[in-house]
Amino acid sequence: MELKQSALCQKSLLLVTTLLLIPIFYGHTVTTHLRELRAVSGAILESSWEAFLQLVGEDDYNLYVWGITLSVQIPFWAIGIFFMIVDYYNWPKWFRKYKLQPGTNEPVDLNKLLETVKVVLINQWAISYPLTIVSYYFKKATNTTPIIHGLPTIEQALLDFTILFICEEIGVYYVHRLVHHPKLYITVHKKHHEWRAPVAIASMYSTPIEYLLLLGAAAVGPLIVNPHTALLWFWYAFVHLRSVNEHTGYKFPWLPFSDHHDYHHIMNNACFSHSYFLDWLHGTDKGFRAYVSRKKSAKQID
Repeated sequence: MELKQSALCQKSLLLVTTLLLIPIFYGHTVTTHLRELRAVSGAILESSWEAFLQLVGEDDYNLYVWGITLSVQIPFWAIGIFFMIVDYYNWPKWFRKYKLQPGTNEPVDLNKLLETVKVVLINQWAISYPLTIVSYYFKKATNTTPIIHGLPTIEQALLDFTILFICEEIGVYYVHRLVHHPKLYITVHKKHHEWRAPVAIASMYSTPIEYLLLLGAAAVGPLIVNPHTALLWFWYAFVHLRSVNEHTGYKFPWLPFSDHHDYHHIMNNACFSHSYFLDWLHGTDKGFRAYVSRKKSAKQID
């Protein structure tokens, strides 16, 4: 036993020493190669973007209004329809082992699903689309239309995305807590909780007032940062796909946070944010952490 521990320590020491020596002897070479890789990849992305602009045109109305609209609609309905098929036909079967609330929506109620589709389409086309047009003309009037040419550097894109993420995270958490206030819950938010075991497209199933509030939370960041057009598209796609993931009713090992929001639909009074930080800060995830611990304990017993 001691020999095994000694051999393990020697291997660990060798690994650590090697990792420390590599930057000393090869640091300059590695840095040079990384810079070259960054320059080449940046040039490829830039040329691809310019080629794309030549294909679709450079009309700022189309790039802003239809760019945002399609960056939401295409991924939302692609993933949403996929999970509608999964939930209605209970296929593929191996998905069931990742289901957060086994036995629910197996199969999903078709009438309830069609009603959800109708509400989501109304929200998207009667609220979101006109507001996107209004937003475009506001930006046009204030000379803040997003940049089209010249993709941002990696550093700038990461900085902008971080600010967008933080703004939306704060906005969603406090808006979400607000609509759970007894004076607002029934008229504003209860509709969304008709899905106690949510499905993917239920992420946009809400009253018009709630939908407006959540759109506002997602739009605060872009108003502050005014990111590049390409980053703006990516941002809105990310926001909606994250919400879809939270509502699928499945927790896949390669995707985070879905169980966090699923617990919110079960209990209705906890886990108000997309991620864990603000819930941890305000103590609104204590029940969820206890719930996860109980599930882990139950698995160990089994």
